[in-house]
Amino acid sequence: MTKCLRIPVFLCTFFLISCLFLFPLSSAGRAGAEEGIKVKINDKFLSLSQPPIQVGVTTLLPFRPIYEFLGATVLWDKSNNTVSASRGAIKVELQVKDGIAIINDEKVILNVSPRIVNGTTMVPAWFFAESIGAQVDWDAEQQVINISLASVTGISLDTRELTLEEGETEMIAATVFPDNAVNKNIKWSSTLSSVASVHKASDTEAVISAVNPGTAIVIAATEEGNFVSTCKVKVEQAYTPVTGISLNRTSLTLVEGGAPAILIADITPNTATNKNIAWKSSNSGIASVHRQTVNRGIIAPLKAGNTVISAIAEDGEFVSVCTVTVLPKDED
Repeated sequence: MTKCLRIPVFLCTFFLISCLFLFPLSSAGRAGAEEGIKVKINDKFLSLSQPPIQVGVTTLLPFRPIYEFLGATVLWDKSNNTVSASRGAIKVELQVKDGIAIINDEKVILNVSPRIVNGTTMVPAWFFAESIGAQVDWDAEQQVINISLASVTGISLDTRELTLEEGETEMIAATVFPDNAVNKNIKWSSTLSSVASVHKASDTEAVISAVNPGTAIVIAATEEGNFVSTCKVKVEQAYTPVTGISLNRTSLTLVEGGAPAILIADITPNTATNKNIAWKSSNSGIASVHRQTVNRGIIAPLKAGNTVISAIAEDGEFVSVCTVTVLPKDED
């Protein structure tokens, strides 16, 4: 009797141990099957709420999450069943019902019509190769669709040196290489924003504002790869025109061979950019004039007689005059 009971107990124990090994393996197999096709962009797996589906020999991928991964803005127009994506060089509009796409102003007809699955627009995998210049490969063993995007290799600014006056602005543009690189995001900065500030205007352009006199370097750096191009910005004082000139004396009496006199010119306004003055004597044999400083002229009496000393503003050629009388030595 005892021997007869031992056999069933042994068989039950063996059966239970076998189940512990076999059932987890079966569960793992089911989990792997449920995972289905995966999508990887530049070696990074995407988390997709709606997984890819197979239609014949064509694999359909979700439109929105892939374009959003690339930083594009995705919009859905319910009235005409159109979905669009835009970002820099990416401009895509897809008419889901008709299976017609407009990619960068070119019409493309899909060989397999897109469809909406669980509220998600699904399109053929090759569509992404066509619209963003990516390479799309299928790894049958791993059940992975690999989307390879062109990497950034460099950047160049259309202007490398710039001269501005205070208050002026200038648009500057950058080109990111290669042309089919997807991530063309640019970070703009200035080494001295108190001299020249820079603000992004579009995906490839920025506005430089001249703030104060001085020199600054504007830097454009790619978000991907941190490639850099620079522009040297020189800011000059804002130009203020001369509106007039006057002398501190309108007449002057000197003695032949005597001590020279000084005339002082006053430029209006005081903030004028160009304050250069030219001095001239109508008869340099009677009295000569020489520049002493920016606004001072020295009058040297040489011979008895009369002459007119003129102070001429370089900017605008405004003139102010002083009549000079030179007396003989023996005349009081």
